[in-house]
Amino acid sequence: MTNQFFYTRKEQAQGSEEILEFTDSINVNKVIRSVMVDKDTLVVLLDDIHERVQETPNINLKTNKVIGVNRKREIVQTEVYLTGDDITRFRKLTNIEF
Repeated sequence: MTNQFFYTRKEQAQGSEEILEFTDSINVNKVIRSVMVDKDTLVVLLDDIHERVQETPNINLKTNKVIGVNRKREIVQTEVYLTGDDITRFRKLTNIEF
């Protein structure tokens, strides 16, 4: 796959101070925009708008019984946060020079 950009995603482990690192990738053909949100973070937006449905139980407070389900729909798109060396590599890969 020559259209994949691999980057490092960092997350804090639940219940500890440890920072975990994961290697993820995005398809550069799906990139529609990138935005610098601060001096060290670039947000890359992908062309993958999709719908998510969250279901929560509807509980009757008097009887404490479930009487149905509330569904909430959200329209979302993928946001990839790049930092450090990943920003430089992403810009070099996607820059168009005339």
